Amino acid sequence: NDVLTTPNGDIYVVEGHASQQKTSTARVLKFDKTGKLLGTFGTVVDSTTKSEPYSFNQPHALAMDSRGRIYVGDRGYNRVKIFDQNMKLLDTWYQLSRPSGVFIDKDDNVYVADSESQSVDRTRTDWKRGIRIGDKNGKFLAFIPDPAENPPSTSAAEGVAVDKNGVIYGAEVGPKALKRYVKP
Repeated sequence: NDVLTTPNGDIYVVEGHASQQKTSTARVLKFDKTGKLLGTFGTVVDSTTKSEPYSFNQPHALAMDSRGRIYVGDRGYNRVKIFDQNMKLLDTWYQLSRPSGVFIDKDDNVYVADSESQSVDRTRTDWKRGIRIGDKNGKFLAFIPDPAENPPSTSAAEGVAVDKNGVIYGAEVGPKALKRYVKP
């Protein structure tokens, strides 16, 4: 679902796009710059182990902050898990919604694209789809709502990026579009 290369060349891959109990792959793989597998973290979706560090359900996004921490968007469990580069769990954030995409800017602000709350994930009716922005400590700062009103399927950004000028880009899978958000 996503790939991240660190400054030293290590490569992290998140794998797993379904949520079938004890059968769907849900893991993070770590490789060195030559492609040698250094570790596998997680196995399959198993809600009985949800509180364990390497329990994932649709790990869908990866990002790295300036301190070298690895952010895993664990979409099926509606959280962002933060690890060091040895994959030691440091923190888990639930306040930025259901992550399909994660981006971290030069100031370590965290941008989380949620394309599935409401109509796709009916358990998340209290959350609105869109892009949530948090600071380096996870404090919620802002929200860009899904531009579509009550669509029947995925419409909001599934991927998110920010350029050096602070312009936010949302990659929308359903509408096959790229939206550009500029601060007024």
